[in-house]
Amino acid sequence: MKRTFLLLAFASCASLLLACDQPTKHYSSMGCIPNDRKDDRGCPWNYDCPNLTNRQKDKCYLFGKVYAVGEQVPEEETSSTCTAALACISDGEDQQARFIYAYVDCAEFFRPPTANCTLQYKPNRCCSSGQVCSDEVEKLAKCKIGSETFLEGQRMQIPGKPCRNCICSAGFNEGNTDSDSNCYDDKCGFEIHGADSLYSGAAPVYKEGYCCPWFWREPKETDQLVKGPTKCVDSKLQCKYGKFTMNIGDSLQPVTDQQGTYRCSCGIPPLVHCMMD
Repeated sequence: MKRTFLLLAFASCASLLLACDQPTKHYSSMGCIPNDRKDDRGCPWNYDCPNLTNRQKDKCYLFGKVYAVGEQVPEEETSSTCTAALACISDGEDQQARFIYAYVDCAEFFRPPTANCTLQYKPNRCCSSGQVCSDEVEKLAKCKIGSETFLEGQRMQIPGKPCRNCICSAGFNEGNTDSDSNCYDDKCGFEIHGADSLYSGAAPVYKEGYCCPWFWREPKETDQLVKGPTKCVDSKLQCKYGKFTMNIGDSLQPVTDQQGTYRCSCGIPPLVHCMMD
């Protein structure tokens, strides 16, 4: 799906208008701070990302928090990401500290629930907490989202909000998912298992309908810059990507491979982001 930027250049940078259809989950996941100044559609002009600009080699960074070498990440921070036993380690003085971790393998990953049973989940948890079977299933509350019906304890993704999930519970209200205690936002674990790409200057690649970056696109020598219509140049409103310094509205020539077509642009600095279709 193509993303369209509405760009109007006037006498100063303050006159720049940007259509707010940009993905920002990579920024919120890292605890980046949005600029108080927003365009006419509510998008921050840029984000301040201390874990990118103020990185220290003897520290690990996750969800806006900093961990020293030898420090372990509390389980509740990563329970929804299907990783456990996270600890910050260093491979030597000249090496960037990194996380070691274990993948969580849930029983339901390997076998379906027992016949006539439904799995039960809790908010922010990777694995099911149990199952309800036979006649007890009929006693479970039901939740409706659009034309779909879910049973109590089942996970539900909220339409139009790919990062928002809820656990079906009695009294569920589709119009109240922002404040429902059984609803929660996905966490993106790229700082755990994709930190090398992030810190090397790669761009997050998003797919329509998915919350977190699908993967990270490394700069290539074959990348070609396409200048946007704006003449506004402000170092605080620029993206750095490989050999390019890009103003808001600049993009890279789309590239297609067996995975799809990548459309990468400087939408909200400091990172370029890509959409894949």
